[in-house]
Amino acid sequence: MRGQRRKKAGKREAIIVLLLSIVGIAIIYGSWHVNKITAIEKKKEKSESKNDSSSDSVAKKEKKAHDHDKKPANVDHRIKASKKPLPATKKVVYLSFDDGPSPYSNQIMDTLKKYNASATFFMLSPNILSHKEAVKRMDKEGFNYGLHGVSHDAKLIYRTKDTVVKEMDQDNDTLYKVTGKKTNMIRTPYGSAPYMKPPYQKAVKDHGYHLWDWTIDSRDWAFRSPAYVPYTINQFNALKNTHEPLIILMHEKKTTLDSLPRLLAYIQSQGYKMKRLEMNMKPYKFKVH
Repeated sequence: MRGQRRKKAGKREAIIVLLLSIVGIAIIYGSWHVNKITAIEKKKEKSESKNDSSSDSVAKKEKKAHDHDKKPANVDHRIKASKKPLPATKKVVYLSFDDGPSPYSNQIMDTLKKYNASATFFMLSPNILSHKEAVKRMDKEGFNYGLHGVSHDAKLIYRTKDTVVKEMDQDNDTLYKVTGKKTNMIRTPYGSAPYMKPPYQKAVKDHGYHLWDWTIDSRDWAFRSPAYVPYTINQFNALKNTHEPLIILMHEKKTTLDSLPRLLAYIQSQGYKMKRLEMNMKPYKFKVH
């Protein structure tokens, strides 16, 4: 009996040892496995951290490059732009009408105003008396006026230097009666050449008058048709890039009025302002060669 009991006890001990060995092996394997997983996770985290760091570095570089593009690099351009030279001459055309006032004066002024244009009217004494209201409107609405004499007859006005002065004085007196004002601006019939010889020019200057000519003759007095417009435009284009002032001569005629919008529209399209001559400006006279 005792032998059997010992035999059974030995078996139980062997089983217990076996079980303990299995448990020990399981614990050791489990610990190794956990450590391995931990190591793998740490390695993964390290790799991800490195990638994140690399991504952040790339992002920072991209942001830096983007920020560089956003820097005010145009500062230099602004400085350079400010050094650009200003235009040598102002884009101004001076409009002038001779031989008025006339039955067309008011319509001419209406047309000028539509194009934000002004002008100077060189007027004859008899016509001032015949169209007083038009002259008063010129004065009221900011147009300018000058003297053109009395007779418009070369045989009469140019007889002597004194007759020129006398006609201008009479014209000025008439202007004063209508407007209460006088002017120093004159344009003699046919201009300063060929009739206004040096003694004649000295005489009007000594009496305080400023003698004005023109640089562009529309020849509306000869064409008496719309043909004066392209003829004037051709002269305008030929002179606009020179140092000559742009002073256009026209006359108070029905045919001039009819085509005036075409001329004003073209000048305006070229970016030019259309102004009046002023009494304090240096007068332009023909260049005698």
